[in-house]
Amino acid sequence: MPTPPPRRRLDREQVLTAAESIVDRNGAAGLTMTALANELGVKLSSLYNHVPNLEGLRGELQNRAMLELGTELRNTAMGRTGERGLRALAHTMRAFARAHPGRYGLAMSEPHDRDSFTEASANAVAALGAIIASYGIDDASFDFQVGAFAALHGVLVLENTGFFGGILDADRIFELVLGLVVDLLSDAAPEIRAV
Repeated sequence: MPTPPPRRRLDREQVLTAAESIVDRNGAAGLTMTALANELGVKLSSLYNHVPNLEGLRGELQNRAMLELGTELRNTAMGRTGERGLRALAHTMRAFARAHPGRYGLAMSEPHDRDSFTEASANAVAALGAIIASYGIDDASFDFQVGAFAALHGVLVLENTGFFGGILDADRIFELVLGLVVDLLSDAAPEIRAV
């Protein structure tokens, strides 16, 4: 009697990495436990040794994506201020959205677990907050952070969904909107008067 092939050893990180790959290819809606089991070449039941259920998995992927994006934004913001910092942050955000469209979309959706998501997004919030503060703007209400983010995010969503369709120049539109955000923050910056 032939010996069956050895069972594949699976760990949590392999499961999460495969799930991220599916999300980037097919979007969050394309992630099912069956699709994940097929991707890994394992039985469906073996996944539950590593993740509690599909919603829990999506929540963890959402937090991982936000943490990864936030780390990249934090690293980009270090040592940068004003317009230079804002432009660098915006381009980092766009690069992440292009490289990981499904995870970017998942990270920007309603949090599965608000407390965990808030913790995962701390670096992203701090990075954008530091750049806005470098303009001399007191943004205690987060209006400028949310406004700047919303404008840039809107372009990224349109780009990732194919809205521009090769007819409109996505790079030009992104730079146009980024310029508007730069102008908004520059106009809101307090005047510094020489004494």
